[in-house]
Formats: sequence, structure tokens, C-alpha cells
Amino acid sequence: MSTISSKTILITDDNQVSVQFMDTILKKNGYQTVSALNAKDCLKYAVENQPDLILLDISMPETSGIEVCKKLRQTSRTNHIPIIFVTANTDDSVLSTAFEAGGTDYVRKPVNRIELLARIKSVLVNQELTIKRVQEEKLQGILEMAGAVCHELNQPLQLIAGYTELSLTELSQDDPMFESITKIKVHVDKMGEITKKLMGITSYETKHYGGRTKIVDIDRSSGRNND
Repeated sequence: MSTISSKTILITDDNQVSVQFMDTILKKNGYQTVSALNAKDCLKYAVENQPDLILLDISMPETSGIEVCKKLRQTSRTNHIPIIFVTANTDDSVLSTAFEAGGTDYVRKPVNRIELLARIKSVLVNQELTIKRVQEEKLQGILEMAGAVCHELNQPLQLIAGYTELSLTELSQDDPMFESITKIKVHVDKMGEITKKLMGITSYETKHYGGRTKIVDIDRSSGRNND
């Protein structure tokens, strides 16, 4: 899990006193905070900076927190950000609408310090668990595909290796072809080792390959077939 100090929370409320109150609590508990006093500033910051969590007042002038939530959920850069509504109106119909808009949780006004921190921690932990699960599922898909490709490559590689070995037994070391076929065998054997490593990878590390491109670092990745 990431440390609390790495988490940035966007506090959105048209009431400056309410913002300062929550800001003080969060900073004392290690969070990074940013504030917005209206819907426009909230949306702008969220899209540009993607905070880890948004505290969002439901009752704001011009654009309600529920409408802000809907817009955040409709934008690819912000639809993953957990949103905790902050509201004095805990009527069932209001909360139902808030959750239908994409809210993750809610905190009642006047805000209680213990409840606020507990809700935030719970949401952030669940968010990280979800991200970890998605990453593991992606990794599993990648590894299964790599395994399938390696399986298809093994047969032709074994065939080439067999023919090169046969050729070497029939050639003298003085033959001009002997060195060339030896090089072919060396590279075919290397390819065989690479496919073996790929099929055994269970977790991986990446390395830079040309500019911003990243590729799997086979030698630093781990698996049942790696030493």
C-alpha cells in the first residue's frame, strides 16, 4: 500500500470555514490537500491533476456536487477517482441520487473528525486493492499470452536446433559453413532460453527501451524457471 503522505485529497466546498476545517484535519494526519470553492475549479483541478480522492459538498450554488460528480464520471481522466460526498442532507432520496451519480461514500455535516478520517482511509484502501487486483489480472493476461507464444515458438526452434546439430556433426571444423552454423545454433539456443524464462515469469520488472517506451526486463523478472 502507498503511504498516506503520497495521497492528495481535493476538498470542494463553497463554505470557506468548512474547507479550512477539513484541510486542517487532513494535513495533521499526513495527507496532501488542495481546495476548490466551486464546481468549475474542482473540475479543472481534477482533470489536470487527478487527485487520489475528492471530498465534494452536495449543496453548492450554480452547480451541485451531484452534477459535478456526474461530469467527473463522464471524463476518462477522472472517472476512476473516488468521491466522498459531504452533506447535511442525508435524506434517502438525496443519498440515492448521489450514489447513482457515481459517489463512493458520504460524510455527514457537521463533519466529525473520526468519521471523516475513517471514511477516507476505508475508501483509499479499497481503491488500492482494486488497482492491485486489476494490475494482477492484466499481468495474468500478459503472461498467458506470452506462454502461448512461447509454446508455438518452441517446436520450430527445436527443429532448427536439431538440424544445426545434425549439420555440425556432418561438417569438419575447416568447412566454411561450420562457423556460420555454429553461430546459428548459439542464437537458437539463446532464443530457447528466452522462451523458457518467459514461460516461467510470475512477476516482472520493466526497463526503458528507446525514449519513453518500456519493455519487460526478462533478466530481472522473477518466475519459477528463473534462478
